[in-house]
Amino acid sequence: MNTWYLSPILDQYFGTGGYAVVGVLGIALLAAWLASVLFTALPWPRRVALAGLRLGVIVLLIMAMLRPARMTIESRPQPATLLVLLDRSRSMTVKDAFGGHTRWEAMKKAFDDAGPALAKLTGNKSYEVKPYAFDADAVAIEFDGKRIVLGSAPNGDQTAIGMAMQDVVRREGTKRLLGLILASDGAMNTIGASSVLPQSEARALANLNCPIFAVPFGQRTGGGQDADVEVESMPDDLRVFVKNEVTVSGTVRIWGYINRDIPVQLLCEREPGKPEPVAATVLRAVRDGEQLRYELHYTPQEPGEYRLIVRAAVQEGEKATDNNELSTYLTVLPGGLRVLYLEGEARPEQKFLRRALSSSPDINVTLKWIRPTDRTRWPLKSIDGEPIADYFQPGKFDVYVIGDLDSAALTNEDWGLLKQTVLRGAGLLMLGGWHSYWPGGYQNTPLVDIMPIAFDRQLDSTIRQKWETYVPPDYHLEGDQKMRPAEPFGSRHYLMQLAPGGANAEAWRRLPPLDGANRFRGVRQGGIVLAETESGLPLLAAAEPGGRVLCFAGDSTWRWAMHNQDAQHRRFWRQVALWLARKDTVTKGSVGINLDSRRFMPGMAIHFAAGARTAEGTELSGAAYTAQLVLPNGTRRPIMPRQHGDEIEGEITDKLPPGQYTIEVTATSAAAALGTARARFLVYEKDLELTNATADPALMASLADATKAQGGRVVQPEELPKLLAELAARPVDVETKVQVRQTYYDQWYVFVALVGLMSVEWFLRKRWRLV
Repeated sequence: MNTWYLSPILDQYFGTGGYAVVGVLGIALLAAWLASVLFTALPWPRRVALAGLRLGVIVLLIMAMLRPARMTIESRPQPATLLVLLDRSRSMTVKDAFGGHTRWEAMKKAFDDAGPALAKLTGNKSYEVKPYAFDADAVAIEFDGKRIVLGSAPNGDQTAIGMAMQDVVRREGTKRLLGLILASDGAMNTIGASSVLPQSEARALANLNCPIFAVPFGQRTGGGQDADVEVESMPDDLRVFVKNEVTVSGTVRIWGYINRDIPVQLLCEREPGKPEPVAATVLRAVRDGEQLRYELHYTPQEPGEYRLIVRAAVQEGEKATDNNELSTYLTVLPGGLRVLYLEGEARPEQKFLRRALSSSPDINVTLKWIRPTDRTRWPLKSIDGEPIADYFQPGKFDVYVIGDLDSAALTNEDWGLLKQTVLRGAGLLMLGGWHSYWPGGYQNTPLVDIMPIAFDRQLDSTIRQKWETYVPPDYHLEGDQKMRPAEPFGSRHYLMQLAPGGANAEAWRRLPPLDGANRFRGVRQGGIVLAETESGLPLLAAAEPGGRVLCFAGDSTWRWAMHNQDAQHRRFWRQVALWLARKDTVTKGSVGINLDSRRFMPGMAIHFAAGARTAEGTELSGAAYTAQLVLPNGTRRPIMPRQHGDEIEGEITDKLPPGQYTIEVTATSAAAALGTARARFLVYEKDLELTNATADPALMASLADATKAQGGRVVQPEELPKLLAELAARPVDVETKVQVRQTYYDQWYVFVALVGLMSVEWFLRKRWRLV
């Protein structure tokens, strides 16, 4: 089919107005031509000859300005491309191929044997072969039409099958793909940006109607793990308060050392380069490739940040020894506030209260469930294997919280121990609930002597809430109970400050009401009411019999957090904990850094966030931050973070060499320094290829199966020539429509004609002595 069309000059500026431009220029040329014919003194024969030559030049110029062209649509056979992906990672050096050869040697032989079949395939001009070698990425390699040149031994540190498939499809995907031959051991070992799922790329190839021919190499049971001890995991980041025990647990996988004792140590590096063993254990595998769990314990005696190392002893014959240890960092917090929370009922209040306290890095909450469903065993003698008396020893915890827990859960002897601990300085908080206070029988325990709320011994000794029965209204306040600071103490007390200055009253008014509460009759001598209902009934009472004691009638402050008052909810409970522990005079804020991880491999992106908090634990607005990366040699390099709300976020994308690094963030506000935070992390080298060298033919089969409908399948190395012969025999039955554009105004003969006409005219004018 032929289509003629014009494309006048300047149409890119004037559109169809280009025809008008050509028309004006054409009329001007014809007018000049006509004037030269009519108004000249030459004889008519000469006049006609020159006019004819000039008219030819004008016609050629107008044609050049109109730029005529012809568009022809032709059908042509579409050539097909066969992609070949060859694994050049170091796991291919494992000697588990037939005859004691390496996987790489087996692959080279397979493709050398397939050379004649490759030559026959490329001999057909309708096909082309594009080979690539890959490890972390794919690189085109030499192909002379007969033989793929694989080069020397493989040295790739990763096997990124998914990334390689994505890369070659991006380069060659616009072509008609005959298929993809994937030759690999299937041992996927990737980090960072190379971690693309090959299954997703296989589905993408299926959508392109491209079959995958998977050629597997290596044995499922052989190779790199025949003699290896690998520390697979350990906690990534650890925090503990000084003189508290930290547990370090993880897994070790053992290949080739069956029924042999493998010593495993926990080392603490207090000074650079001087790790000291602090715990040890022994592991023994009873089957090859067994994964064993370890658990090591350590109690730091001084605050600071230390490097912890879990190290498995190197065994004779190990190929890869850099996987025998893992490291992380332990942050030991000074003077941390330790809270023991005893709860009986699974209720929303405990979840939100614990979250509010745990949001402060200096508060450590230990929750112990004493479920009423187990009350046939009450009173308990121990919790989680530890005697009750141990929990109530002076100095064990700074603050004790008793939730909706019936007093019958523990003995009066144990409640007496808790009373003595509070008298010696510990804080005590009792929360409202169906089995708190008098309904829970606490009037008959030693704790009644230190509570700030009033009671009547004769009357209250008979009050008791029975299990799963009617709740007498005399015990509780029903319905919504709006909480507000009580006068004269509440509005000025540290606990009740939700906002600075005059905004505090408004902050309390915005809080949603509590859902019911325990009924308090008042406070005893020495106690004060800090919060009350709108009708004046006490909700929060305080006393200081030695340590500090709070009695809170409510159990639904979680409503505050659920109604967009989460900041006030966190602030209230943090202030409760600090006041009970006598830390309410602390005025120092803090700067903190959060790292996604403390361990990275070279090439992995390192993300961090940092922010500043006030002494009350709320985020500080308007602070300015500077960030630096401290290299292992002490050199400092600036980091350019981005602002995200009241915090900053940063990312290090450089491929850092192995070593210990530090991110340092300094915060300032109104030209005053708020503080500096430091977070260390480790970049460590791990031989992924020899650590995880086990061939995975199942993965290779799954990739081929994803394109089964397109003809994909698993092909054994010796079957490669047969596969290539099949591909070469396929008819080229795919045609493509090609538009062929033929122009005439810019051809050589137009130029020759124009020059010829002008030359003849010049010759005649010269001959007739007109110039």
